[in-house]
Amino acid sequence: MLWLLGTVHAAALAGISWVPAGVGAFSWSESDGFSGTRVGEFDGWLRPPLNVQAGWVGGKNAIVGNFAAAFFRDEQLGANLSTRMVGALRPGLDYRRYLRTREPGRVNAWGDLGIYGIIPLAADTSDAYTAEEQADANEAASGTRQRIGGGGLQLGLGVEYLLPDKQGVPAIAVGARYFGRMYLGSELQEEDGFRLSTIWLTEAALFVEFFL
Repeated sequence: MLWLLGTVHAAALAGISWVPAGVGAFSWSESDGFSGTRVGEFDGWLRPPLNVQAGWVGGKNAIVGNFAAAFFRDEQLGANLSTRMVGALRPGLDYRRYLRTREPGRVNAWGDLGIYGIIPLAADTSDAYTAEEQADANEAASGTRQRIGGGGLQLGLGVEYLLPDKQGVPAIAVGARYFGRMYLGSELQEEDGFRLSTIWLTEAALFVEFFL
């Protein structure tokens, strides 16, 4: 995909984005919308207000990746060893298309199309479990992974101002972005069968990016 980046001001980028908590975060909490695992997409640990991204950028194109993780593990040591673990990995990839060739000292806008997924982790093991109890624990862990796992798409716009270095090459970008995001999750329930959950939301953020 590097051919998309072109050769004009091609550089690696690394940055941070800040997504302030809004009224929606409080209403989500009041409605008990959390997954109960602490590591779901909207639980707060997997996607904190401050996020990082990195990638490559050229004249009018950029490929930007992002990654987040949350992981909890409890161990009980003694005559019997027990381990309970729950976590999630969240990789994402975005393609940006700039309105015009990126030049320092002026404002530029870009469009963004991205995809992300949540890789669930959960396990419950104990030396004290019988074979039947371990099978039940494995089934419960499978249900937990279903509640955590998911993925989605995002589409949005961004605007940035480029600051140059001493040679006049873009060195820092400061700006804001506004995305529409779609999240799709699933869960298999004994009574109701397979259930799909779709959430649509918008997200605004401020960002700073550095070019290497």
